[in-house]
Amino acid sequence: MATAEKLLELARSQIGVKESPTGSNKVKYNTEYGGGPKAWCCVFVWWLFREAAASELFYGGKKTAYAPTLLAYHRKARQFVSGDYQLGDIIFFDFNGNGTADHVGVCEAWDGTYITTIDGNTGEGNEANGGAVMRRIRNKKYIVGAYRHT
Repeated sequence: MATAEKLLELARSQIGVKESPTGSNKVKYNTEYGGGPKAWCCVFVWWLFREAAASELFYGGKKTAYAPTLLAYHRKARQFVSGDYQLGDIIFFDFNGNGTADHVGVCEAWDGTYITTIDGNTGEGNEANGGAVMRRIRNKKYIVGAYRHT
């Protein structure tokens, strides 16, 4: 199975997982990552790559829990894409308009205007730190870009 398909299969299987207690960042992905509770959207993506036996494609086989660091790494590696997003691309979002990636998720669908992603640590009340794994549909205006790992 291709990496993009495997990542999405894994991500879909996690929809509904929530941190407990709410607002604590205590979730299985952080436990497996180590180092205590932290905002975990990027950690969720790390976990997906690890579970898909493709850790080397995440951050050169290393760990990072910070979306801007992950984005910078893949820009430098010339894996950054802007537009024409594909299944399994790792999408970076900027919700507050400051030009920095606030959040990251896995592309499930793209129609040129709206992107569907599966994200860790998102929610209806807080896009970038909402405490659950969810399928989200967002306008392209929030997309910083993506990295393509395949």
